[in-house]
Amino acid sequence: MSSGNILFSLVLFMGPLISISSSNWIMCWVGMELSFLGAVPLLLSDKSFMSLSKESVIKYFCVQALGSGLLMLGGVMYYMNYSSLWFWDMLFLGSLFMKLGVFPLHFWVPSVTAGLGWGPMFVLLAWQKVAPFAFLINVVENSPWVVPMVCVFGGASALTGAIIGMNQTSVRAMLGSSSVAHTGWGCIGATFGGLWIYFSIYCLSFGLLMMFFMLGEEMMIGLGILSLSGLPPFVMFIGKWSVLKMFLFGGWDWLYLILPIVSALLSLFFYLKFFYSFYMSSSAKITNKKYFSICSFVLISISGVLYLFFA
Repeated sequence: MSSGNILFSLVLFMGPLISISSSNWIMCWVGMELSFLGAVPLLLSDKSFMSLSKESVIKYFCVQALGSGLLMLGGVMYYMNYSSLWFWDMLFLGSLFMKLGVFPLHFWVPSVTAGLGWGPMFVLLAWQKVAPFAFLINVVENSPWVVPMVCVFGGASALTGAIIGMNQTSVRAMLGSSSVAHTGWGCIGATFGGLWIYFSIYCLSFGLLMMFFMLGEEMMIGLGILSLSGLPPFVMFIGKWSVLKMFLFGGWDWLYLILPIVSALLSLFFYLKFFYSFYMSSSAKITNKKYFSICSFVLISISGVLYLFFA
C-alpha cells in the first residue's frame, strides 16, 4: 500500500470517530466529510475495475456532495433550536436518508456498488454508515414525532431492497440491494433499539464475505451470502433477533414489523439463488484451504446457534 493510501485510510478511519465523539455540530459534520474525502481515493484503488470505478465514484461523489450540503443546512437549523419548524427536521432526516441510502433516496446504491471492487465496497456499505446512524439515533431521541416516519421508511427500504435484489444478475448490484434492505432494518433498530448490535454483526458478516471474494473461496462465498439473509443458524440472525427482541420489549405496534418480515422472506429468493450458483461452481473444484474454510464456517454459522442459548 502506498503512503497516500495509508494517509487516506487514516482519514477515513478517524472521520466517524470525530463525528461520534464531538459535542459541536460543525465538528460532527467535518468528521463525516473527512471520512467522505478519505473514501473517494480509496474507491479508485482497484485497478481491475478502473473504468467502472470512475463512473461509480462520480455518482457517489455527486450524491454525497448534495447530501452533505443538505446535512449542513438541516443540521445547523436543527441544532440551533429551530426544531419547532418541522421543515428543518424533515430536511435533516432526508439528508441522513440520502447518506445512508434509505428509501426513497436509495437510487444510487446498486448502480454505485456495481462498479466497485470488494475492498472499496466494504468501505462504502459498512464504515461510511457509522456516523449517519449515530446522527439518526440523535434525531429519534430529540424528536419523538419522527419515530413512526423512520419506522415506515425503514420498512419500505427493507422491502424495496428485497424487490430490487430479486431482479439482479450481478453479485455486486445484488450486494448493493442487500445493503438497502439491511439499512432499512438498521433504521428500525435505531428507533426500537439494537441498532449497534445489528450493524456490528452486519459489518462482520459483510467483511468476511468480502474476504472470501478476495481469496476466491467460492463455497465460503455462497455461505457468506446466505449468512446475510439472517437465517437462524447464521450469525446475522443474532442482529435481526436483537432488533425484534427490543421491539417486543418496547410494546410497539406490531404493524411496524409487517414490511421488514415480508422483505426478509422475499430476500431469501435472491440469497438462495446466488448461494446455489456459487455452490454449484465450487462443487467441481478442489480447494487446499480446508482449515480456513472450516474456521470461517464455524464463525458465521455456529455463532448464531450458540447465541440462542444465552439470549
